[in-house]
Amino acid sequence: MYTNHSRGSSYWRGGGRSRGGKYPPRHLRPVTTDAPGHPLGTLVKELQSADLAEKAAEHEQHATITDCQLVASYNWTSSPSPTMLMPGMPPRWSPLKEPIKLPEDSGEYFRDRNAARYPSHPMEPAVVAALTEAPNQCRSAAIDLVACSSTMGNLLRFLRGEQKPFRILVEEIGDTMFFIRREKSPTEKIPDVRGFGHTFPEHYTTWDESVKTSTSHQRLLSYSFGGMRCFVRFEADGYLPAANAPSKKNATAKAKDPANLDDLLTSLGSTTGETVTSTGGLNIKTAGAKVDQSQVFDLKTRSFRRKVNQDTLSDEMPRLWVSQIPNFVLAYHTNGVFDDIRVHNVRAEVSTWEKLQLPVLARLAALLHHIRELVQDSPAHRLEICHVAERPGTLQVRQQLADAGDALLEEVKTQWLAASEHGEKAGRSPGGSDTDSDSGISFGANDGEEDFTACSDVCGYCGHCALGDKA
Repeated sequence: MYTNHSRGSSYWRGGGRSRGGKYPPRHLRPVTTDAPGHPLGTLVKELQSADLAEKAAEHEQHATITDCQLVASYNWTSSPSPTMLMPGMPPRWSPLKEPIKLPEDSGEYFRDRNAARYPSHPMEPAVVAALTEAPNQCRSAAIDLVACSSTMGNLLRFLRGEQKPFRILVEEIGDTMFFIRREKSPTEKIPDVRGFGHTFPEHYTTWDESVKTSTSHQRLLSYSFGGMRCFVRFEADGYLPAANAPSKKNATAKAKDPANLDDLLTSLGSTTGETVTSTGGLNIKTAGAKVDQSQVFDLKTRSFRRKVNQDTLSDEMPRLWVSQIPNFVLAYHTNGVFDDIRVHNVRAEVSTWEKLQLPVLARLAALLHHIRELVQDSPAHRLEICHVAERPGTLQVRQQLADAGDALLEEVKTQWLAASEHGEKAGRSPGGSDTDSDSGISFGANDGEEDFTACSDVCGYCGHCALGDKA
């Protein structure tokens, strides 16, 4: 059985999905071994969280997310060449009427799905989607930062005192900072994946016919934070059809057969088609339908043994906040049988967390402004931000080395700069937009990266066995 709740206290996600559009078969997956870390550039500066306290006070009144809007969306497909569907759509929540015993996950999964699909410029597909689906929004608002939920989440974790190492490439294009997540290899795998983080969504979500070859759904949000206009990309686990969306009051919903595709696409304003274009080897097809952010959910699987003692929301709240995801599906299982599935509306919890974390979020705003000052002062307008295991609690700002590459292809960079220049001449306003605002998603006024924290029964679901977290 599964239940809709408007409030909850212990939930999180399993990550990944592929029912209706399987992950690429093994013969299509790049085979790599663990690569050594990239060499580090010259040290420019070191920072501790405490160093930002004075500047943080100046940003505290703006350290909340406001004016959140969906800019664009797209799906990656299982094609051997990098192919994206725009606007795409997430897999639909379609739970089984009766639970069955599911097999445990098996196979190989990329740590950074976006980099694996388009390693030369992982953030470029999101920019292409924005320029294609919402060109006026790119022009009408001065975009200070383009990032993903992973890079934003890593900076936030550092400020909260967590020791996870990470590296972020920073490049200024026009007046916009681009944050690019950097792993050892674009096709680095997550080791020892266990649990049901893939098999559960394979059975409980469905890719619709127009996007049936999909392997993930990516979304790009625009919002204001800390006096900056940010474009933030994240991966959505699925969406709730309107009939199954949790209401403001607790309610129980019965499992349904999958909705009629034609009715669904009509209600969402589908824009399906077969037009194919190519930019730098990136194939683009028009397919899918826009899905409102208020319907998007995150998903987590857990063992029934952790139902009482484990509150995973507090650990995972930063990523929910960064991605402004309003719904959460928590699935408990007993030996692979999911007989307790809960659908929560978490807007109020996210809003409360934001208020309680205001001092930390103010430091995040101060850090973003400081990074912008440093990259503007850099002769190459490029830097790398590192939190390395050898220097826990210290954020290193380093020069980029030549092997880092460019954030965007020259052609796409030219298009981005042209949109920026058009916006300057037209007179931008930070809140301007030509797209529809997503109803009810603004809690504060979320790499395509997979989270495989679901452990096996032997482990007992500690939630910390995998390093591929999704924030």
